[in-house]
Amino acid sequence: MTPAIETSTDATVIGPILRLLRSGLEPALFERRLAEAIANGYRAFVTQDRSACLGFHITHDVYWGKTFYIDDLVVHEQRRSSGIGAALLDHARTEARALGCDHLRLCSGLRRADAHRFYERNGLARTSLQFATSVQESTP
Repeated sequence: MTPAIETSTDATVIGPILRLLRSGLEPALFERRLAEAIANGYRAFVTQDRSACLGFHITHDVYWGKTFYIDDLVVHEQRRSSGIGAALLDHARTEARALGCDHLRLCSGLRRADAHRFYERNGLARTSLQFATSVQESTP
């Protein structure tokens, strides 16, 4: 059975489930960054029962073109392997097509082997490594 999915930009809807994935962020920083992301086009597909969400934004670049970029995908531990994650990805593909996107992309932490297998089972291919560095000076 496909779960009911809604689109949200409400931090009080998105935040609690997203916090499961982003628990390493201090609460005030998490709330500030979520608010800033929403103000800059971030939105999420959320299951009606609030057990899963897929956060995304639309970006444009020279190589990939118009891209539906998945920032976050989280399914509550008790609901994993129930098809919710696949349903959210299918919903994202449908929305990406409707928006005229050229690609759907995401990054995933190198240590998340289970997530990588899930993405590959659902038609996504490994295409690159992501490299990043902080541009803020460390505070003592």
